Amino acid sequence: MREKLIRFRTTLPCLLLLICGLAALPGAALGNELVPVTTPAVSKPEMPKVFFPHDKHVDAVEAMNGDCSTCHNMTDAGMSETLKDVTSVPAKKQVTYMHTACTDCHVKAGKGPRLVDCRVCHSERTASEFAGKKK
Repeated sequence: MREKLIRFRTTLPCLLLLICGLAALPGAALGNELVPVTTPAVSKPEMPKVFFPHDKHVDAVEAMNGDCSTCHNMTDAGMSETLKDVTSVPAKKQVTYMHTACTDCHVKAGKGPRLVDCRVCHSERTASEFAGKKK
């Protein structure tokens, strides 16, 4: 009986420490790191920059039998950071192209935001938090 009590006294604190440690992990350690959308130069941005969980998007694309080329072009220098084919669209239509590409994919997947409320993706809070990390 004493042996079980000692085992319980050591196991419980270890378990609590593990749980607290996992709760304190930053989102990046859990694959929830937000990545800024690499956009073409917008002369007068009207909205905050978009940040998204890249790892979740990779998982979703792979679940639909896609790969990196679903969203990115391969170039001589490697994979592009911008959304696939956005640079082939005239500059004035690139933002519309990106909205359409993101929304179409979210509708097809049945997950994520759609073009209903701009601030779902264009979050002032997220943009300012990211800007604070870069300093």
